[in-house]
Amino acid sequence: MNERNEWLAHKLVHADSDMMFAGVVVGHNPGLVWVDNELNPSSAIVWSSGLGGFNFMGSAENPNFNQSIEAFIDLEMIPFLRNKNIHSFEFSVDTDDWFPTIYQAIENRKIEESFQYVYKSEWNKNDYLYLDIPPSYMTAEIDDAFYYELNHGGIKNAEFLVNYIEQYWGTFTNYSGKGYGYVALTKNKEIVSIAVSSFIYSSIHAIGVETHEAYKRQGLSSSLVQLLLKKFNEKNITAWWDCMESNMASQKTAEKAGLFKAHRYKINWFNF
Repeated sequence: MNERNEWLAHKLVHADSDMMFAGVVVGHNPGLVWVDNELNPSSAIVWSSGLGGFNFMGSAENPNFNQSIEAFIDLEMIPFLRNKNIHSFEFSVDTDDWFPTIYQAIENRKIEESFQYVYKSEWNKNDYLYLDIPPSYMTAEIDDAFYYELNHGGIKNAEFLVNYIEQYWGTFTNYSGKGYGYVALTKNKEIVSIAVSSFIYSSIHAIGVETHEAYKRQGLSSSLVQLLLKKFNEKNITAWWDCMESNMASQKTAEKAGLFKAHRYKINWFNF
């Protein structure tokens, strides 16, 4: 689809959809959507540039669409990925009834699987905000004033933040005015940790965090997530935290921040 907007999201997204891919469908986050029918879409394959993977969305009971999946993957998707120097086809599904059809379409390939956890916020207005950030660091909100300083050389390691935001938003401008975020800075104003809105759909924001390797295990991510969750609470935003089942550190950060485990889902991929 050339147009990614609210109309398309209304056609394809439902209550249990993965909001990170829903953010692509509605047009907030960079990606592409292939649909069965441009005028009245009911089934789709959604590509997220930020995640580097696909999601099968909408109706799984669509014979014409389903019959074309095998050829579409071989003739369209694999060349599309090769052009990006990606050598695996990674996908998730909106509803589990997609799996039999997809597995049949790629049955001649070696399919791998892993699982993800999704955590969400369940905030009380009076929840206590704790910050265990070491005194040798400062925190700052990524607002217009910070962006100005970022562009005028006042901040060191700016590309650490800019590259992260551009991965999920395409440009910093797309992020500005929609997402929220905080950074941890050293005393000489070097960015060493970030927590930002990485995807947006409706009143749900996914949280993306990144800490420079040399500065991990100092409580920076947890403290920044706390600040971000406080902001979300003020704005009536629900937080969405997605992490690998095997990533115990990410799960601990989510739980320490007061998020609850909402559900688990499967990701599949094959190499080519």
